[in-house]
Amino acid sequence: MTPRIVMLLGRTVWTRDLSGWRHETVGESAGMSRDAVARLADMLSVGTSRRTIAVFEPDGLAHQTAETPKVKRAVFASLARVRSEHPVVESENLGWGIEFPDAGPSGTYSTMIHSELTPGLVHLRDACVRSGCQLPAAWTAYTAAVSCAKSGNSVSKARFALLLTPEFASVAAFGAGKRSFKAWVGKMAERDWKALSALIGDFEAGASPSMAETARRRGSIVVIAEGEPEKTCPIWRDLQASGRVDAVMDMDALALSASRIPMTHPANLIEAFPKPRELDRYLTAAAITGFSAAITLCAVVVNEAKRVRAEGDADRARAADLGVRLTRLNENQREMIRLRNQAPDETGSLPLRRYEALIGLAAAIPDALTLNSLKIGRDGTFELAALVVGMDFDPEGTRLSLERCGFVAASDKGWVFDSAAGRLLVRGKYGRIQQ
Repeated sequence: MTPRIVMLLGRTVWTRDLSGWRHETVGESAGMSRDAVARLADMLSVGTSRRTIAVFEPDGLAHQTAETPKVKRAVFASLARVRSEHPVVESENLGWGIEFPDAGPSGTYSTMIHSELTPGLVHLRDACVRSGCQLPAAWTAYTAAVSCAKSGNSVSKARFALLLTPEFASVAAFGAGKRSFKAWVGKMAERDWKALSALIGDFEAGASPSMAETARRRGSIVVIAEGEPEKTCPIWRDLQASGRVDAVMDMDALALSASRIPMTHPANLIEAFPKPRELDRYLTAAAITGFSAAITLCAVVVNEAKRVRAEGDADRARAADLGVRLTRLNENQREMIRLRNQAPDETGSLPLRRYEALIGLAAAIPDALTLNSLKIGRDGTFELAALVVGMDFDPEGTRLSLERCGFVAASDKGWVFDSAAGRLLVRGKYGRIQQ
């Protein structure tokens, strides 16, 4: 849905209906256009639920240019020099905005600052809140006119935007790093038209193409007018004959350009106000406190559940590991019993030394080893293979135990222990039992 556009230019309120633009001039005295602001607020308080965008240029709105760094709006408002020279950036009931910084000489930048001198726009915002409609943006006449002047290929060389209505006229300069704005409220006298002419530069009729090109280099002009410009502007014929008029647009073009400016543009005057709160502040504080407590309690419960779950997983893993170790130790015990049973009680089928070897080996093998194989030759050479099944296996202690029972490893690759695979291979020659 297209937004509703309202405009306050000087002391004239502009609204649009199906029959076209309607304007109402409120008050005749010079000042801050308080009556016109109040009239527009009344219109908005009984309006539609559609989004509303305002072109807000009451009498007395300030437009200043300051040398500042190239920064965004939030950083601009935090600068100490800006806060000192333009305290409006700290106000919560005065609208203000800035244009994008323009590069100047020696690497400097200048910024145009738009600001209210007395509260006005905040009343329009409150009226929209009461009626249930949104007021997401309010643009000065400068911002809207420059956007309108830059909205077509035929006006790419424009340097001035001239806004002409029966009760309001203004000149916006925006080219070549120079920004300025001047507005006249009410009927303009002859000296006012001379001042307007001086702002846009003297002009004469372009009698030749070369003169016209020279005029364009001095700055083309886009005119935004209500009705026929010649009825409003007494110098219109001379201005048109100068060859500097690039385009003539109407109020619809100005409104359309205002509706297309991004809401994030730093010149948005509404951004100066804090967002309206719909809840009582004490109720809001209580709700925030309760929500924070609930989040803290949930975090504690979740952390405790994680701790209990981690402890349970660790206990189950430890029980499984102990079960595996117990199974391997039982297998080792059964192997020892089998070896003991193979040894004869009397010296019959096996030589006495072999019997003693088996008895000694059964005592020397620790529980952390499972014997896989044992070979003893007639000349006393042996080869022993075992599997490590326990975490407390002591290689050096096992070597000494084997030597004490007669199984002495050879000096060259007689003791091979693969800790990664958990395997032990011992080769050597069986001797007498060492007492």
